[in-house]
Amino acid sequence: MKPIARLLLLVLAVTALWPAVSRAESGPAAVLTSCKGVVNVLHAGKSTPASFGVALSDGDEIKTGAGGEAEIMFSAGNWVQVGPNSSMRIKAHPASAPAPANEKSETDKKAAANSGSFEVVQSFLKLKNAEGSSAIGGLRSGEKASRLSAVSPCQTRVRTALPTFTWKIDDPSTELKLTVYGESSTLWHTNVSNTTTATYPANAPGLKPGVSYSWTLETTDPLVSPPLRTPASFFEIIAPADATSLDNDLSQLDANKPGAVTYHLTRASLYFDRGLVDEAIKETESALAADPDNNSLRSILARLYADTGRTQDAMTELNKTRE
Repeated sequence: MKPIARLLLLVLAVTALWPAVSRAESGPAAVLTSCKGVVNVLHAGKSTPASFGVALSDGDEIKTGAGGEAEIMFSAGNWVQVGPNSSMRIKAHPASAPAPANEKSETDKKAAANSGSFEVVQSFLKLKNAEGSSAIGGLRSGEKASRLSAVSPCQTRVRTALPTFTWKIDDPSTELKLTVYGESSTLWHTNVSNTTTATYPANAPGLKPGVSYSWTLETTDPLVSPPLRTPASFFEIIAPADATSLDNDLSQLDANKPGAVTYHLTRASLYFDRGLVDEAIKETESALAADPDNNSLRSILARLYADTGRTQDAMTELNKTRE
């Protein structure tokens, strides 16, 4: 099975596993998507320190101390920020009989879209259990950084039919051959040097949704010893319908923009749900930049790096969680 197919199966598996632990039928009433300073959860009369990603049940209470801050995402898809020295009791979104599809108001449609975002965030948060990944488990702290490694697109879907390829190399002046392959033949190749990016040209054979493509880099100078070559990195163009659905969800998020961590976490979840793993990585990096002490986010990022072949980046993040 090709790496991109395995990664898309990971997306489906994580989605299937999102926890139904706090409400009997449809999962938690809310989730804590940002937690800084002194924040506690009062559940069944017992107070415990809160943590990022914890599921909240109907009736739970969030309490913040001096300097404490929290952000809560509810199952209906709305967000609430809790400032210092404050409290909030969790109340599940009331259930009601759904209206016929042709009678749904714009408010109903918006609520349904936001609720879907909550579900994909729940799925995405499963990735914080990074040790469950075979890619993570196989990493070794003593591994040396590769002299040449692919960065993007790697084992992911992409939004454009003219993707930009990026890589890392210890000596950027080294001349490399970049080759893009279809399922049965070479589509395009070019020699590059003094750069770490190249864009697929408009005059090359067109790339189509639903087809698995791959690309490699290798040194062209026979005096470079040993020769350098990256493993094949796979990618696929997202289908137009999926792109439209994603744009709708992203616009709903932008219309009700939450705090930075929740915002980037939700965007990462929406991208990951569509198989756009490189985009999910960028948004997770942004979420971590807004909350640099969040080891759960760091574990998610390490998992994404590992599953897209960015071994050294994954090891760097895992080492930070252990410091």
